[in-house]
Amino acid sequence: MPDNRPLGRTIGYTVREIATPVEDLHFWTDEYDQVQRANPIQDANQEAFTYLPVQQDRRITGFVRYAASGASEFIPLSADWLIAADTPILHLIELFAEAPDRIFLVLQSSKIVGLVAPADLNKVPARASIYLLTAHFEAELAQLIRNTLHEDEAELEALLTADVLNKLRAEQTKTNATDLGLNLFYYLYLADLMTIVAKHPELRAFFGFASRAVADRELDFAGLRNRVSHLSGLLITSRDELKALNDACNKVIRLSARMHADSSG
Repeated sequence: MPDNRPLGRTIGYTVREIATPVEDLHFWTDEYDQVQRANPIQDANQEAFTYLPVQQDRRITGFVRYAASGASEFIPLSADWLIAADTPILHLIELFAEAPDRIFLVLQSSKIVGLVAPADLNKVPARASIYLLTAHFEAELAQLIRNTLHEDEAELEALLTADVLNKLRAEQTKTNATDLGLNLFYYLYLADLMTIVAKHPELRAFFGFASRAVADRELDFAGLRNRVSHLSGLLITSRDELKALNDACNKVIRLSARMHADSSG
């Protein structure tokens, strides 16, 4: 294992890295035209609500929440609407999944320094945090497979298709020519690791997967990593996507804990 601790939500960047700075916010004030609806603080799920922080005497005192019908409601500021600037983004994902209509004012040294909303999870530091989580898990899974198969290439060959093996062998041959070649196990991709676990009875039993189909479903992380890597598309556009993202993070953390529980026991 890379270290003795299972993966958790502390990996990656913090809320401060994705928050909109307070100086860039639009505020509702006594002079603000409430008919003006355009502002940058949009709930990522694009459902019914938009929040606008209220500033009175240069202090943020709460929010005005606009409903789709045009009605508005004042919400006084309370601790429930504050989040520490050093909160890990992966923990913020969990909070948004539990309350997708929520936004937070970001607190640093007792001072409000910005605002964060679900839409901010589309920013690079948030994507990078999720990528780091999956990358660490991939490294742990690769180590588990090497240990279980004792780096026996013959056993590995029995678990992969001819096309995959040809691709891996080609990469191995290329690096061997530059004296950088390694055992075939070190050329496996995340999708290959998932296939190996799904096909190998001992590895399936290790994770508690009842069948290959269950293993395929539970280890389907390649799509998540691809989505966070490609910046051309939005990662979060709905409540369902927020929940799915949080569920995927929980799954990675749970499987990592299983590997570490076995190694420590």
